[in-house]
Amino acid sequence: MDKTLNSNGVKLCYQDLSDATLVDPAVGDTPKEVILLIAGLGEQLAEWPDSFCSILTNAGFRVIRYDNRDIGLSEKMSGKDYSLNDMANDAAGLLDALEIQQAHVVGMSMGGMIAQILSAQRPNTVTSLCLIMSSSGRPGLPHATPEVQEIMAKKTDGSVDGFIENWIEGKRRIDSPGYPADEAVLLQRAKANCQRSYNPGGYMRHLKAIYSNGSRVEFLEKINCPTLILHGKDDPLIRKECGEDLAEHIRGARLEIINGMGHNLPHQLHQRLCDSIIDNIKQVNQ
Repeated sequence: MDKTLNSNGVKLCYQDLSDATLVDPAVGDTPKEVILLIAGLGEQLAEWPDSFCSILTNAGFRVIRYDNRDIGLSEKMSGKDYSLNDMANDAAGLLDALEIQQAHVVGMSMGGMIAQILSAQRPNTVTSLCLIMSSSGRPGLPHATPEVQEIMAKKTDGSVDGFIENWIEGKRRIDSPGYPADEAVLLQRAKANCQRSYNPGGYMRHLKAIYSNGSRVEFLEKINCPTLILHGKDDPLIRKECGEDLAEHIRGARLEIINGMGHNLPHQLHQRLCDSIIDNIKQVNQ
């Protein structure tokens, strides 16, 4: 299922989760509308869960998820600095390489930051936008809770076991309090991620790219496609005020604050989140 291509001078790994066409007996083969999913800080493409993606593909969309540069099976950038703008160009290049002229873009966390830049720079490409638990980076917005800052700054011994322990502890602190994850499931996910790819340096370079990007308010003011902001009321990493701030700066944006949701995509909310995304897509032709 994993495929690779060259985008913006970088090898990216991606998955195309549905056929490119939908057969309608009345009209023959017609192109499916594309949803591009952009993952967050240090997260591999599987952090867009299969069950979440299946809801979108079953609704008739062509869903594409990919590993950002420096993570997963995409090209590692050891010793090279890069920016969120570079990562937005990666996303644009991925679409270009697949000959996709237009897409609905959904980004979570850092992926939402990349999506903001992509939407502003490629307005004819991004037909709708959904930002999940993301931020504009505007100065003055609240920071993560002290407990979350502590775990994010914690250094491990460099071993896979140390990484897994730290990853699980981080999930315990940022995941949705209203929808607690099963510990066995967390351990299974952590092991699967490490088995697929182990590159802690990529996480740190992602983090550096976020901090060096600064405020994206100037990009938000250029976004003019239907935009949905989904944010957990109980997000301790990117606080709900950040979601509210995005909605204030993007013309016509719709905001949904979700009770009990933290900084993850709990399976209990997959249907609700996808329904909202699909509703936002429907605004394109209205």
